[in-house]
Amino acid sequence: MTSSEPGGFLHPDSTNLQPLSTTSLPNAISLLPQPRLRPLKSGGSKESSFIEYVDRKVLEISRRYEKRYNADLEDKTTPGFEVSGYENFGEVATDLEGVLDVVWMSGTPSLQIPYLLTIALNTCTYLSSFSFLPRPTFQLLSKLDVAFSSLLQGRNVESGQNLPGFEGGRGKLSTTEKVRIRGIVERTRLAVVEVSGRDESIDGVSRIAESQTDTDEGPSMDEDDELSQGNEHDGSHGRWEMEIARAYERTIVDLGASFDTSSIGSSG
Repeated sequence: MTSSEPGGFLHPDSTNLQPLSTTSLPNAISLLPQPRLRPLKSGGSKESSFIEYVDRKVLEISRRYEKRYNADLEDKTTPGFEVSGYENFGEVATDLEGVLDVVWMSGTPSLQIPYLLTIALNTCTYLSSFSFLPRPTFQLLSKLDVAFSSLLQGRNVESGQNLPGFEGGRGKLSTTEKVRIRGIVERTRLAVVEVSGRDESIDGVSRIAESQTDTDEGPSMDEDDELSQGNEHDGSHGRWEMEIARAYERTIVDLGASFDTSSIGSSG
């Protein structure tokens, strides 16, 4: 990081957050980090630093994605940014999760909602360009699902705690934002089905994911090995098929309830 990194909001090292370990998939999900107690002041220096930082990270991810197709691509908008293109979706998911964690920690609905929409849309877009890796895919989608569901309810759906910025009816999502979320959710669910279907079988994909996990660093390596051993023909197929069906399940339920409530309110 350079001296131009944003100050006063997060220490640069804290943005490279590792997802909390999960004991298994699909039954467990990565927890979202603890958000600020109060939203960032609108128009303040911390908000400006936050926006500058997240915008840069989103752009860097986009550039790495583009370099997958053009290794000689020069990035004049980000001096000194010289990295190779993404080789697999696991790398993409790791970077997107890092941005997601920072966005969630802002505790500011006016920032969380648009940036989460961007992350979710990019996830859907990038997913189809890579071979299907179940574990990083579903881990990222699970975190997005919890985030959207929590914003729709105004409380953390895992802890039950009210979210910052939702006091007194503030922070609620607009109908337009809900419609955008629904569109992205539907497109992503279709994309997951299509990408997984490109491989010979989900069992084969599980073996790819296992070999990928063997080279990755992270707190859940041992759990991945334990989960994968001896299950390729017995449990993997059903496990990942079930996870595909459950993609964004919380968000779908909450959106349905929200639109039903809106319809009742408008007819009264």
